[in-house]
Amino acid sequence: MSRITNILSKLKNIYIAFFALILFCLSIMNILKIHSKVYCIAGVVYVIGLIFLCFLAVKIKNRALFLVGITFISFLTRLIWILVANTEPVLDFHLINHAAKLILEGSFSELKQINYFNMWVYQLGFSSYCAFLYSAFSVNVFIVKLFNVFFSTGCVLLIYFISRKTFNEKAARISSLLYCIYIQSIIFNSLLTNQVISLFFIYLGLAIILYKPNITGYILSGISMAVGHIFRPEGSFMLYIVVFSILAYNGFSLIKNKRSFKDIKMKSLVPILSKIAILIICFNMFVQLFGYSLRAVGITDYEYKNRNTYWKFVLGLNASTNGGYSNEDAKLLDEYPIGDLLYEKEMELIKERLSNKKQLVKLMCRKFSLMWSDNDSSIQFISPGTGFNDRELNYIVRLEKIQYTLIIILSFLSILFVLADKKKYNLSIYILILLVSANWFVYLLIEIQTRYRYFIMPCLFILAGFGFYRICCFESRDQMHLDKE
Repeated sequence: MSRITNILSKLKNIYIAFFALILFCLSIMNILKIHSKVYCIAGVVYVIGLIFLCFLAVKIKNRALFLVGITFISFLTRLIWILVANTEPVLDFHLINHAAKLILEGSFSELKQINYFNMWVYQLGFSSYCAFLYSAFSVNVFIVKLFNVFFSTGCVLLIYFISRKTFNEKAARISSLLYCIYIQSIIFNSLLTNQVISLFFIYLGLAIILYKPNITGYILSGISMAVGHIFRPEGSFMLYIVVFSILAYNGFSLIKNKRSFKDIKMKSLVPILSKIAILIICFNMFVQLFGYSLRAVGITDYEYKNRNTYWKFVLGLNASTNGGYSNEDAKLLDEYPIGDLLYEKEMELIKERLSNKKQLVKLMCRKFSLMWSDNDSSIQFISPGTGFNDRELNYIVRLEKIQYTLIIILSFLSILFVLADKKKYNLSIYILILLVSANWFVYLLIEIQTRYRYFIMPCLFILAGFGFYRICCFESRDQMHLDKE
């Protein structure tokens, strides 16, 4: 049994070391893309300023005072942004807003004629939410943006609490401070996007499990992740990773503490499996109940899901666009109605693009580089209506690049510190590493846009906070307080 434990332990360490290696490569790739001397100097000034701010943050003795302060700063910066940047909904965001108005008016028949919502039924969750806000306040996109500010501020606090559970108080303060001033997390709030509210509820679900790992906690977590999933279908991704992490973490602990497989009794597995079952059931029941409600009201005739699951893979495997959006693919497949004929044509394209293995490997390398080291594309969706000129928008993009590069470097260093520490990893570290690495893998296959990095960034900020803490606070590794397995 000890031999199996040693093998599993080594495999785990190899996996985490490989994860660190990828972060190191990403650090180099991002550094090489910061060309201008002016922005290199800006990066140095930014780091010096961060060191000063982080020292102030960790020196605040009253935790409640820090939380009030970080909440106020987060809310104020995001509020100022949405007041200054009058972003107009364009493309998909315009359609979502139009659907919200149709739901508010009760024009369900007109809504059902929009093929976009017949195919991407899950977009109706956010449109229904917008319609609710419009009915409660006024038909003004500013109301949605204002609620984005509330939920984005909540995300800053969630990063603090998850980081505190994963590492320690000081690392948590640094993580939340870094995310508080992160440009992407600020400018996203002026966009009529489902990503902000979805992110909040999905990570809230994770935080609940970490702080309340009992039956009640798993019920609440399942519901919270389901709410996030209803707004944007990323809740199931978090659910699968959390379930796998809990099984792997507890399974390894059981094997480690027993002399043989015979000593592992079923009754020791029942509590773990019961909680996981409750988590999955609550998640699926809530999503299904919401979907049934939409059909019962008459908003849609279809199940609440993506009715064209192959489309993202068609785009993601298109070598000519490096896995990005393809107008040619869209024109080709628009000829087919939703159904078996469309799915058959999409599968033909997918199989064709998977057939050339050498080209596929090259495509995945290019996609990985573009997705995780290219400039953030959020600004091109946020800029319409803002009045900012190209030079000002370029400043925003490049400053975000400096912040993003620093977070990747700090995340890499954090993993090195974790590997070097003699103590064992806790559950939340497993979850964070698996979330990031699984996200990397998924985007090797599906359509890429750098604005999609938004979902996984909290994980990197949590890791980065600990790296920054260890470098700048110069405290012993015993301060890490990772929970023992």
